[in-house]
Amino acid sequence: MISKISFSLFKRLPESSYRKIMFVYIDIADENQAKPFLTLLGIEDSENTVVSAFDNRMSSKYLLESNPTPSNIEEFCSRLLHGTLSPYFKSQPIPDNKEKILQVIVGKTLDDLVLSSPKNVLLEVYTPWCINCETTTKQIEKLAKHFMGVDNLVFARIDASANEHPKLQVDDYPTLLFYPAGDKANPVKLSTKSTSKDLATVIKSLLRAKKDVPKDEL
Repeated sequence: MISKISFSLFKRLPESSYRKIMFVYIDIADENQAKPFLTLLGIEDSENTVVSAFDNRMSSKYLLESNPTPSNIEEFCSRLLHGTLSPYFKSQPIPDNKEKILQVIVGKTLDDLVLSSPKNVLLEVYTPWCINCETTTKQIEKLAKHFMGVDNLVFARIDASANEHPKLQVDDYPTLLFYPAGDKANPVKLSTKSTSKDLATVIKSLLRAKKDVPKDEL
């Protein structure tokens, strides 16, 4: 748990909680100690009291998103022990994607804009420190312009360092995932080493509505 609040908040907790939960107090003003935890939660700029929990057995993390009052903390700990807390996944703020040829996806919008979308979605998963990601992004932007007339196809990207989702598990960056309309549970992984022309050919073969696919001009 991360906080700059006094220990008095935890005094109301049942004694049994201390036998089952290890409590850690970190001064949020101490950047060296607090930043790694805040980064893990995706709230590096937070100046408020933060209460979080980590379950190493399940590789899960949890965040108290209501005010850290004694009663809320007690309920948070109780639900943690009973396994009724929903895991916390970090997400950037929801961006304005109006008129963007390459949609920006965040953790909070992956369900609506990708997994539940009725359209085919090509998603680039990247990180800011990835050496090859910039080249891949330029490729995807070029492809997005090439397929601009295809209504049932969306091009998008997500920063995996700042956004999490239980159904997005990627081991290397950049990663290109094609989510077919009607079968979002089985995304197709595309090669990031392919040329733009080769990727266009693969995308066209995956599209259901081939009558709207543009000619090869890449």
